Amino acid sequence: MYSFPMTTVAIAGASGFIGSHLVKRILNETDWSVQAMSRGEKKSDHPRLRWIKADLFSVLDIERGIEGADIAVYLVHSMQPSAHLDQASFVDYDLILADNFGRACKSCSVKQVLYLGGLVPKRGDLSRHLASRLEVEKVFKEYIPQFTFFRAAMVLGKGGSSFHILVNLVNRLPILLCPGWTELPTSPVHVDKVSETFLAAMLKPAHYGKVYDLTSKNEMSYLELLKNTARLLGKKRIFITIKFYFIGPSRLWVALVSGAPKRLAYPLVNSLKNEMVAAPDKKFPEDEVKLETVEEGLSKAIKESQGFTYKFQTREADRKTVRSVQRSPLPKDMNAEDVAKEFLAWLPKALWPFLVVKITGGYADFYLLGIKARLMSLRWSPERSDPDRQLFYIAGGILAAPQDRGRLEFREVLGRKWMLAAVHDFCPALPWYIYIFSQALVHLSVMKLFGRHLRLLAEGKREWIQRS
Repeated sequence: MYSFPMTTVAIAGASGFIGSHLVKRILNETDWSVQAMSRGEKKSDHPRLRWIKADLFSVLDIERGIEGADIAVYLVHSMQPSAHLDQASFVDYDLILADNFGRACKSCSVKQVLYLGGLVPKRGDLSRHLASRLEVEKVFKEYIPQFTFFRAAMVLGKGGSSFHILVNLVNRLPILLCPGWTELPTSPVHVDKVSETFLAAMLKPAHYGKVYDLTSKNEMSYLELLKNTARLLGKKRIFITIKFYFIGPSRLWVALVSGAPKRLAYPLVNSLKNEMVAAPDKKFPEDEVKLETVEEGLSKAIKESQGFTYKFQTREADRKTVRSVQRSPLPKDMNAEDVAKEFLAWLPKALWPFLVVKITGGYADFYLLGIKARLMSLRWSPERSDPDRQLFYIAGGILAAPQDRGRLEFREVLGRKWMLAAVHDFCPALPWYIYIFSQALVHLSVMKLFGRHLRLLAEGKREWIQRS
């Protein structure tokens, strides 16, 4: 029994596959309390478990979820849509979510941050999925020096999306065509070992500032993994190997056959072009967590999944909302406050002679030239803004429906390398199908043009409008 006094663990992604196992282990093996963050409302009968509804795109929501916690755990990915209209890649969503979490952890003075990412192959040719996971690590390092990062390949267990993709392929295909990437080695690990290792590292200074690769005792190729899965499922399958990699076609047939959404299957399959095995110098001390073989973990996962039908999540937003994130290089002599002012000065010039912007008392109001009706109003939020992050709430106008969370922000990330311009939870007033073919396209074009403006400023090919 762990008995650090008055210890509280805040977990983002607590209702997910790995998060739910970690919550259960903490409650069963320690006397700690858990603040479990989830997108939806949840109730708990356990005296040491408190569910907190939190939108991870909101720093304020995360601060409420983390406040009072000693440890913060991040088990989040953004491969599912977060709005009815997404104008961003999962890479930019991962970055902004991690930056939100890092800011909140720093603000709430947590003692340790733990995070699970993906194994980094020896070869540096990273997929976007793995490169995004590394970006998340870099973000957390900027905010909390007492970090502990874990990296894993496939995590086995009932409820794991990658594991059920594997099982569905074997169950549904009597003949499996196996491209060249199936000959590459991997070392999946069971979810029980993941949660056990997380707990073993919590509040242990020896594990601060460390990165660990989670692994089983042995390695095997993806082809061997498929064959072992077929054997344990009692399925006779024919495996035909093809020497070509065929990553593109593989993504399609994995998604179609397994039933996994493309937003999930494509990034995962793109990561299979490299060996996914642990680095020898990054393994977690075996005297703290005893390893098991891949066969043992796979057998356990299949046994616990008998009679269970896994449904891949297809998340839908509650309202017809819009989320948009654009990443641009940040000019070295500008901060987020400068960028926000530049945007308000650039916009009427870029859309001249159609748009007029009037700035008074913390409000920016947008009008069409010669028309008194206000298109949109932005209200600056000084209490939630800093030089490296500027926040504006959408405060009405004929193009905005009544709402309570619509907002625009500009923020610096990754050591001032990038500027993110993001719109969150915007509810348009126009009928939806008119909006997506009109205002939505205009907004995306405008933000890309502003991104080009920032790039030219960064390259010294253009002067600030604020200075001209």
